[in-house]
Amino acid sequence: MVNEINGVLHLFSETGTEGGWWAVQDERHIQKDPSNPTGESWSYDGLNILHDGDKLTIYDKEDRTKILWEGIIDLKMLPLFTEAASGFWIHADQKGIDRATWSKWFFDGNPAKLEKS
Repeated sequence: MVNEINGVLHLFSETGTEGGWWAVQDERHIQKDPSNPTGESWSYDGLNILHDGDKLTIYDKEDRTKILWEGIIDLKMLPLFTEAASGFWIHADQKGIDRATWSKWFFDGNPAKLEKS
């Protein structure tokens, strides 16, 4: 199992998840796909939902040497269908950081490094 993953932040949500989970998509599982409107295809093999104890480093999109946030994931779980970020239901907040700031990095697809606990 790989403990260090470089990739892209996103909110993972699909039918049946009843809201979104903060996640990192492993860059090794992102393929160019001209048939997709986004130009990419992502494999579930690269999906890494954040868990308490994981270490996350979030980088600036324009300057990947600039660290925007670095720390240990410590999630405050939320009841279903009670809290949202940019109109999307979410399951958790990262403790100690403003939701709007946190969610913007994920919705913007900032680059990140994840070290799984």
